[in-house]
Amino acid sequence: MTIRIVTDSTADLDSSEIEQYGITVVPLMIHFGSESYRAGIDIQTDEFYRRLRDSEMLPRTSQPSPAAFQNAYESLRDAAGIVSVHISGKLSGTLNSARAGMGLLESAPPVELVDTNSASMGLGFAVLAAARAAAGGADLAAVAAAAREAAAQTRLLMLVDTLEYLQKGGRIGKARAFLGTVLKTKPLLELRDGVIEPLERPRTRQRATERLFDLIVRTPEAAEIVVLHGSIPEEAKALAQRVREVLPGVSVRIGHCSPVIGVHTGPGALGAAILRSGA
Repeated sequence: MTIRIVTDSTADLDSSEIEQYGITVVPLMIHFGSESYRAGIDIQTDEFYRRLRDSEMLPRTSQPSPAAFQNAYESLRDAAGIVSVHISGKLSGTLNSARAGMGLLESAPPVELVDTNSASMGLGFAVLAAARAAAGGADLAAVAAAAREAAAQTRLLMLVDTLEYLQKGGRIGKARAFLGTVLKTKPLLELRDGVIEPLERPRTRQRATERLFDLIVRTPEAAEIVVLHGSIPEEAKALAQRVREVLPGVSVRIGHCSPVIGVHTGPGALGAAILRSGA
């Protein structure tokens, strides 16, 4: 028996990675008015961003129920143990739901919860580190430690067109300091210790993208980079190519901001998750 990995749908993992390691993903919910969808199951990324652009109503998200985690853990009852790796507890109640789900268990292996203090591929890197450790035969404590180490070595940067989505979704954190300043800015943000921090507020999209590029390539000891975007694939491709040219020895790929992340960052989000060496 091996250790199995559970995460949530904010991890922004590729379906191939989920399948390769047998990762169980518990979906968060997305609500457009009275319509509710399980992220990544009932609504896919392209459809979500189309609706986000066209809808006059700002969608909202909600965490999975404790019962959803109970069912996920009990479905893995033949595992040697479960490491459940999740979005920052300062951004979502998902970890609390997972903890409550543990309290409902009647028959399941031991479960270790990991708060990554991150989201998107910051969380995704931690999930993959845990999955690889489990595949290598590591025990419960070592698999959880691998997830925590990767999370600690990850930097998550994001450029947004507007703070409106973060503000209305209640996830704005310390970037609230940018509210009330010049309206036509393109805020640059970083997720630090589970909280969104303001970095800079360039006046134009071009300047903001250039600063994002600088921040990415100047991050020390970058080992792997995922360029993230909402629904702007060409901008993401161009940024990824520039990063590859400057950092030829670093793995650089492109990933989507999942629907749950997109609710809070908006359709024009562009960013990067950077895994530093040592993780």
